[in-house]
Amino acid sequence: MSSKVQNRIAAGGGVSCRNKDAVIGAVIKYLDKNCVLTVYHLLKIGKCGLGDPVKLEGWLGKVLEIILDLDLAVIQINSPEAPFEFSILAEPHIGPAYALKGSSKNPCRIMTVGRTYHYLAFPFSTIPLPGDSGSPIIQEGRIVGILASVFYNNATGIAVALKRFHRNDQE
Repeated sequence: MSSKVQNRIAAGGGVSCRNKDAVIGAVIKYLDKNCVLTVYHLLKIGKCGLGDPVKLEGWLGKVLEIILDLDLAVIQINSPEAPFEFSILAEPHIGPAYALKGSSKNPCRIMTVGRTYHYLAFPFSTIPLPGDSGSPIIQEGRIVGILASVFYNNATGIAVALKRFHRNDQE
């Protein structure tokens, strides 16, 4: 355990690999391990790959799996005593939602729902910035996707669908 103050590991929190920051999209059980999901493209910029060490709110983890077709990285947290706030995943519906980064909520609207991606619309005044990728998309208190890309010309974005990570015991 480091001397740095360690916080709870929750959706919207921080991930860092080789000084490149990302956002925790969801905290889940995956292959019976405590894991988080984030976008892979931000870790790739930091030259992070399978097995590389990652910091999550002061806790240590490692890149367990990369799912290229979804641009997701699964990161295993190495400490069983870390204060996890496991995410509740749900299916989205067309309507209001928000992207979460830290304590900042960025309102958006889910415009379409798909098996792989959901399309989002943001107010022009609050378009997500570079580095906001990986933010969980939250609707009615549940995570329905992870922000993967933003189109600045029309204030829209894409969120990765999380259906493959749903567990029967979440509901």
